[in-house]
Amino acid sequence: MALEWSTKEKIKFDHFLHEHPLNFYDAHLLLKEFLNCSRCGEGLTGLICACSICYNFFLYESCAELPREIQNFFHPCPLLLNILNSYTCNACFKEGSGFTYRCVKCDFDMHVECTQRPIIQSQGDEEELIQHFTHWHPLKLVPPNNHLEVGCAICIKLCFINASNSSSYGCQDCNFFVHHSCMINIPHQINHFFHRPCPLVLLTKIPYQCEGCDEASSGLAFHCGKCKFQLDVKCTLLPIVESKDTDKIFQHPAHDHPLALHESKEFGTEVRCRGCGEYYLLDPCFGYSKRSCTFFLHRKCAVELQPEIHYPFHSLHPLTLLCDLSYQCKFLLRYRCAKCDFELYIDCYKPKVTIPDFKYEGHVHYLSYFDNALAPIECNICHEDAQTGFFRCVACAFNIHIHCIRSTSKTIKHERHLHPLTVTKLPFQYEMISAEHENGSNDKFYCDICEKRRYKFESVYYCPECKFIVEVRCVIFELLPSLTILEEQSTEKGTVDSENEGSSAIEATIENLNDQIAKSKQKRKSLKKR
Repeated sequence: MALEWSTKEKIKFDHFLHEHPLNFYDAHLLLKEFLNCSRCGEGLTGLICACSICYNFFLYESCAELPREIQNFFHPCPLLLNILNSYTCNACFKEGSGFTYRCVKCDFDMHVECTQRPIIQSQGDEEELIQHFTHWHPLKLVPPNNHLEVGCAICIKLCFINASNSSSYGCQDCNFFVHHSCMINIPHQINHFFHRPCPLVLLTKIPYQCEGCDEASSGLAFHCGKCKFQLDVKCTLLPIVESKDTDKIFQHPAHDHPLALHESKEFGTEVRCRGCGEYYLLDPCFGYSKRSCTFFLHRKCAVELQPEIHYPFHSLHPLTLLCDLSYQCKFLLRYRCAKCDFELYIDCYKPKVTIPDFKYEGHVHYLSYFDNALAPIECNICHEDAQTGFFRCVACAFNIHIHCIRSTSKTIKHERHLHPLTVTKLPFQYEMISAEHENGSNDKFYCDICEKRRYKFESVYYCPECKFIVEVRCVIFELLPSLTILEEQSTEKGTVDSENEGSSAIEATIENLNDQIAKSKQKRKSLKKR
């Protein structure tokens, strides 16, 4: 494109975003065709700045006067004006091209227009409308509302539990809410021992993978743009304890001693996680290792373990995470209600497989799946022991093997074996070391899929040709379709009254408790007579 330059006096000046000097011109005298500003994209009129060498760089005077560096409430680092072919604005998440205010260190970009939005100045506590770096839009004070079930974007806990709960701010358009107390305490930038080389800056991120717990997340994240490192807020807020050593340690509610981050290879192959029971292999772990106490947690398990939970089968009181290594009944940690002497192991609270409840035609309530039993129970259908992979009504203590359910497939196909597998009762003679002492022997039996020890008197799915044995809980997903059909049939027949079911389950629980109370009173009377 050829330009006819005006013979008027030209004022030359240098601009930090262009290699050649720029001149001021009148657009009407300078241009023969319609062109746009290289910054804002608007059609050029009036006084403009242009490069007489490149013939392709034009700016409005106001765009040319944009400051080279700015400070914005939404990011703690200085932002420098830059030109990019394409980028995503970290404030509004819209795509952009051309001019951007950028922090190279944090890989942070903002549209020029976004940096120029008016900022609400805070005057004091609990204002009606405030501007905060956790969210791009202004946040409005939201009155307590028991019907609005939303979690705080920082601590994840519900914002509106009761009328006396601390105030919260929110952006209802984005469904973003934060406790006022969390908002004023969250730092904008931190140094964290999960990522020692660089500081981490709080950003609102599109979906990302947390480097702490390895879970997919979205929303607020502490971010290092240089290393592409993201840490979600719950991992960041693990309680830190300053150590005299160079390493930082933290105090976890699961254990009395402070825990430090280690490589599992430091302790050999026998190190096990108290949260999930798995061996560490090469995973980093938190641990405390002395002669009197050896305690380890996966980094992911340390983050996920909550100090207090609410469990539907014990709704009266919360359960507290218990640290008691002298209690050797089971390796894993447990939750406990001291008032009721109710205990719950972690693997029961968060089972490894999630199986939907279903309606068994021979029982009034829905049944829940249990992976294993910690106490001796028996199936109400076959009256044999039920140790692994069974359904249970907790209110009525009703148990049923999966293979005892009429609709369960008795023969299945599994991807780990070539031939069909048929449900078969144990034990098998060929497995016994001492056949004449079947019941009393200490023979160990294993599942050919998970390769873990199994209960020797439990029925299994079996291939007689290959002697391939699988316990029921390892083929649960192959059995689910037949259970789903049963549930749909029960629903179609109208055998379930969902409104009455909850109350009948509660009534059954109350009746059971009343029976226990009556027996206890009777026992107490007999003891007094003695």
